[in-house]
Amino acid sequence: MNPTLLDIRNLSIRPNGSRASALTVDDVSLSIDRGSVLGLIGESGAGKSTIGLAALGYVRPGTERIGGSVQFDGIDLFSLPEPQRQALRGQRIAYVAQSAAASFNPAFRLIDQIIESSLRSGRFSKAAATERALALLDVLGLDAKTIAVRFPHEVSGGQLQRAMTAMALCAGPDLIVFDEPTTALDVTTQREVLGAISKAIALESTSAIYISHDLPLVAQIADSVHVLRRGRTVEAGKVTTLIRNPVDPYTRALLSAGNPKFTAPAKKSELVLAVLGVTAGYERTRPVVNDVSLSVRRGETLALVGKSGSGKSTLGRIVNGLLLPTSGQILFEGKPLAASIHDRPLAHRRAIQTIHQTPDTALNPRHRIGRYHRPTVCALRGPAWPGAGTSRRGNARSGRAWPRSGAALPS
Repeated sequence: MNPTLLDIRNLSIRPNGSRASALTVDDVSLSIDRGSVLGLIGESGAGKSTIGLAALGYVRPGTERIGGSVQFDGIDLFSLPEPQRQALRGQRIAYVAQSAAASFNPAFRLIDQIIESSLRSGRFSKAAATERALALLDVLGLDAKTIAVRFPHEVSGGQLQRAMTAMALCAGPDLIVFDEPTTALDVTTQREVLGAISKAIALESTSAIYISHDLPLVAQIADSVHVLRRGRTVEAGKVTTLIRNPVDPYTRALLSAGNPKFTAPAKKSELVLAVLGVTAGYERTRPVVNDVSLSVRRGETLALVGKSGSGKSTLGRIVNGLLLPTSGQILFEGKPLAASIHDRPLAHRRAIQTIHQTPDTALNPRHRIGRYHRPTVCALRGPAWPGAGTSRRGNARSGRAWPRSGAALPS
């Protein structure tokens, strides 16, 4: 048996109708052996996700492959008819997206969605697929029987991410592409999820591509790493060698990117928001937020820090009027704020805005980015974000560009 499972040679992909100099992926070659994990590292727009999707024999709408090949287990994926490529996806090649929330149907319980690919493969009965799914949830560190019967909105982001990993593993694929699965999670949960993923793919002897911008994080799971910049490989090798002795200045910059830079405290100013003794929860659950009080002054940034499921997003939903508290009060500019967004005046709705944890679900992929924030398009201009980006459709953006699009939405 050939030890190489995936072999990508001289792959080049560009946006439709663009110049040759505007390549999204520029002559990239890499390979993955059976049972190994390859890390794809780079900043937003480096081409990581595009390469990950190419490993499934898929090219995003609005882009085109102009050169190179992708061989999976000796099969040239791009020479296959589309129905045969679709048959491989989910069965032999699986994909774990950056946005777990967008990957689940909110109308179905998690267990029904986790076992779907196993049932489609014809290799498992429903009872066998369910048993396997519960075992995988357990391996991933979840209370399997409790989580399995919940709906997607009833679990935390970290729990949902692990449920999506169970869904990818359930059919027993040979290769899984993990596209920044822990980006939206807190540091503690990142480590928990990463450890659970590493344990699960090792038990299943599954090969993986792990995509991230965080080189130290990927070093915890990958055997080898490719560092990408502007669509090209700038450095590649065993992860231990790359961490201990990076050659390229860009790789060294990625390694040092995690060092925190502290900001000066904001000057004392008037109180904008006050949360007073707020308690809230969801149906059939204990309170998720219990007697919480905090305040935010004008010009100040307050960070809510805690592990997955600690109530951070729930408190945000309460402030936004999307979840009613069972007790407590919120003051805005010194006056009581209506609990429900439907009871708030338009001025308050405009004054309190949200940048979602999964902003790709907040924008319609059929519309161009500029349609959402023409009045504030200037917020996108600058060296890190060319103004031309506003002409792209939502599904053409890189994963880490989504939050910046959400931040520029007009009130």
